[in-house]
Amino acid sequence: MGHKEVLWIALGIALAFLGAGLQYFYRAGAMPNRWLLAFLRFLALFGVFLLLFPLQLEQTDAYAEKQQLLLLFDNSRSAGREPARSQVLEAARAFSDDRDLKDRFQVQAFSFGTGLQPGDSLDFSEKGTDISGALEALAGLEADRKATIVLVTDGVENLGKSLAVNPGSGVPVFPVIVGDTATYSDLRIDRINLNRYAFLGNQFPIEVLVSFRGQGSASTVLQIFDNGAQIHRETLTFGEGKTSLRTAIQARAGETGLHTIRVVLSPLEGERNTGNNSKMAGLEVVDETTRISLVSSHPHPDIGALTRTIEENKQRQVRVVSPREALEIAGETDLWILYQPDASFRGVYSELARAKAPLITIAGDLTDWGFLNRAQATVQLEEQGPSEDLLPAPNPSFSLFDVSEWEVSGYPPLNGFLGEYRIGPAHEWLLGQRVRGVSLDQPLLALVNGSEPREAFLAGSGLWRWRMHVFARDGNFRDFDALWGKVFLFLTAGAQNDRLRLEYQNVYDGLQPAVIRARYFDEAFRFDPEATLNLTLRDSANSGQRTYPMSLGKGYFEADLSDLPTGAYAFSVEEAKTGALKSGQFRLQDFDLEGQLVSSDLRGLSRLAQGSGGAVYFPAELNSLKDSLLESERFRPVQRTRRNIVSLIDFRWLLAAIVAALSAEWFIRKYNGLL
Repeated sequence: MGHKEVLWIALGIALAFLGAGLQYFYRAGAMPNRWLLAFLRFLALFGVFLLLFPLQLEQTDAYAEKQQLLLLFDNSRSAGREPARSQVLEAARAFSDDRDLKDRFQVQAFSFGTGLQPGDSLDFSEKGTDISGALEALAGLEADRKATIVLVTDGVENLGKSLAVNPGSGVPVFPVIVGDTATYSDLRIDRINLNRYAFLGNQFPIEVLVSFRGQGSASTVLQIFDNGAQIHRETLTFGEGKTSLRTAIQARAGETGLHTIRVVLSPLEGERNTGNNSKMAGLEVVDETTRISLVSSHPHPDIGALTRTIEENKQRQVRVVSPREALEIAGETDLWILYQPDASFRGVYSELARAKAPLITIAGDLTDWGFLNRAQATVQLEEQGPSEDLLPAPNPSFSLFDVSEWEVSGYPPLNGFLGEYRIGPAHEWLLGQRVRGVSLDQPLLALVNGSEPREAFLAGSGLWRWRMHVFARDGNFRDFDALWGKVFLFLTAGAQNDRLRLEYQNVYDGLQPAVIRARYFDEAFRFDPEATLNLTLRDSANSGQRTYPMSLGKGYFEADLSDLPTGAYAFSVEEAKTGALKSGQFRLQDFDLEGQLVSSDLRGLSRLAQGSGGAVYFPAELNSLKDSLLESERFRPVQRTRRNIVSLIDFRWLLAAIVAALSAEWFIRKYNGLL
């Protein structure tokens, strides 16, 4: 208690004494119990002064802060092989039961594999090893305290950063290296880089990274198989300064479906570990070709222009057919282009009403609008006028896709009819009509997105002139072809199936769960959590199919198929209300990631110890490690002081005393008739 507190107490006593004296002695007549009443008033006033200035006392305590000793045990499959398994378990018993270490340190035990777990319960079931991730997690947990890490591991790492990366935070690491530290010659396929999808008939790249561990030189034969058929073979030679090689080839996607790419290295003579001499990856070959049927009852230069524009993209195919021939290929058409329809198109429109495929209608001066108005309800021409040259007038508010780079100034006119065009469903004009310098409030090119399926309507013929104009202006057809490519994409993207999106891997290697996710979007392309998605699964032996309801997650639907046996599977996901359907294929394989290396990584763990300020030990040196931890001045407890500010008075009791004194004074005065 300092001088200020003493002075305040003295001042409080004086003021309380003065207040009680003025109340009961200064000009006060005779009264019973005067001294008792004055004393009670003195206590109440003095208590109030004490409340106004809380009296505190500072206490200083000295204590010893122990450092953290973090025991980190490898719980992966590679550490579960003998002799590493016995050595890890022995180290866990030796450190966890040592009383001297517990007296000197605050001891905490953890295990790790793919992640960090508290405790030293070991079953060696982890399918991967992330040593750097575990060290960084521990360093983050004890960032504000001094800590020491004892790492018991074989150093076999296959996830996260390399051991060459210092875990940071200045935490010393003492690796205890278990397992076989001898070095054996070993070939290894480190990685296969492969796209997830390839389009039918296209080339796709395969990149293979191979490494060699051992002394001297070595040769091996690398073979690449696609669904069991060899597609590449070459000899690789390793030597001093050449311990890793890269091979890249181009393969052809010859058929649709899941392709299993298997890479195999011929083993070295006496090679102990051949489990890492082969590796598989997968990709799916899909036929994303948009099949377009262009239907016309008479020849026209526009047919050739449209055909070349469509075929500019290799993923589009076009067939020019008559209305009669169109009925024979209706089931093989993804997008229809009806060029200047007339009465011969009656069967085509009946088929379109059943098939519900996207449609482009191109009208012109040869179009039979009397028939067309009766055959469909999307576009109607009322009060048909004479044939006229129609110039394009761009719509600056068009928003369905980006047309900012498309310039129509200078385009020649199209041939069409004047009149009032009425489009029933929701739509946007890409181009309006302009006749003899006057802009008409009528569409020239409109896109209909308020119907299912989507449609496009062009009110004039003569597109070949537009395409030739672009070539004369730019020296190529790119501007014209790109615009119609966006139109084709807009129309085909409006289907229900394109609102259903799938997320899955072609090959699940057993390290990550076999999870298939799906997202379904409403017509405004917002995620629809009310959708009902079902997954139907078939195995490669066609032994029957199973259906799984997909559960709703955060922004996706999900089905976990991790309990399936290894093999190849085909699946489909269907939305129950709309019938939207998408399918895919995948393979489950039992890949032993922990079996890729058989020797402990002495070099990597030594780098780790040196970089963090620790030292390397072996299982036979556990006692030496304990002694070094106990005797090192660096790990001694730190003497610290702690300042505690405590109140000299419990304010609850002081307040109760003030209330009691004032109450007693009031009752005495009341009893004696002094109120």
